Amino acid sequence: MSEPFNPLQNSVTWIADTGLFIACGRQQNNKYTALERFAQRNDLTFVIPQRVYDELGGAPRRSTPGQTPINSAIDAGWVTVADEPDYTNGTVSQVMDDVRSYIARSSKRSEDRIEKADTALAAAAVERLEADSGLVCIVTTDIDAGEAVVATLDAHGFENRVRFKNGFELIDEIT
Repeated sequence: MSEPFNPLQNSVTWIADTGLFIACGRQQNNKYTALERFAQRNDLTFVIPQRVYDELGGAPRRSTPGQTPINSAIDAGWVTVADEPDYTNGTVSQVMDDVRSYIARSSKRSEDRIEKADTALAAAAVERLEADSGLVCIVTTDIDAGEAVVATLDAHGFENRVRFKNGFELIDEIT
């Protein structure tokens, strides 16, 4: 393995899963505001797959009248939604299948019970990595999913360009 990369360097794309935002809670919660400050202080934007956005879009209306927390984060510029994956890209499709299989094996669940948002993290990572020579940091509270994305992308030629950051650990570090 080559030297580790610093996830706060400029060439790192942070791709986040639903669990990170759910663990932060409502906008008034100190974890949510800490995550926002972390993103702004480090001049980074969390990229979320469309499936993650869809999951978060159903947040209770009482969070902020007329505005879900994720839409507020998007409006503030520290979260952006990735385009739908290009399923005609063979690498994207294969990586999504391989991530699903990896998670099923490691969690002892059937593949049809694996969340599509987990495989969407890998698709977003592939598309970012193919588009430039940067690096990706996957942030999720699902350890099986995080490890699956890293291992699968390493196996598909993106060695040492992807890291997994446990979302719960990130929240603990920044609060």
